Amino acid sequence: MAMTPAYALAHVFLPNLLKLKGHAAVVSAIERRDLAYFEPLWAQAHIAHRPHLTSQVRDPYRIATMSLPPPAEMGEAYIAAIVVKAADPAFMRYFTLEHDFVLAKQSNRTLLCEREGQKHNKRGDGPVLTGNPGDDAGAFVDCFMELMIPTKVTRK
Repeated sequence: MAMTPAYALAHVFLPNLLKLKGHAAVVSAIERRDLAYFEPLWAQAHIAHRPHLTSQVRDPYRIATMSLPPPAEMGEAYIAAIVVKAADPAFMRYFTLEHDFVLAKQSNRTLLCEREGQKHNKRGDGPVLTGNPGDDAGAFVDCFMELMIPTKVTRK
């Protein structure tokens, strides 16, 4: 399977930007809503895109989300999120909300995934998207924060 520009953006170019510029710098750019900071990223992927940027603080975490171009293929992401700790400069987690297709049901769904170094882990179902970028980003943050700090009791 060939890598599409949108796939490369979420899984190669954005993680490389986090490594090269530093995750705190990228989170700060999202918090400032600095769209110009990300222009080289879109140029590298040969994509014209104006992202919806959101940020929030949930102690002790600073969370930044960025919308990505609408996915056309499986594995392409709707939204990417970077989570850093204010008191721990080494802490960073990178999540994506990806497009998936369930063959048994013949339906689309979203999938919560996390990148850890070179590993790409599927963490479970993502939220249903509404089409409102702000609401979708909030639901995505709630989804992965439940993974990081569980609030619901689940029986196994």
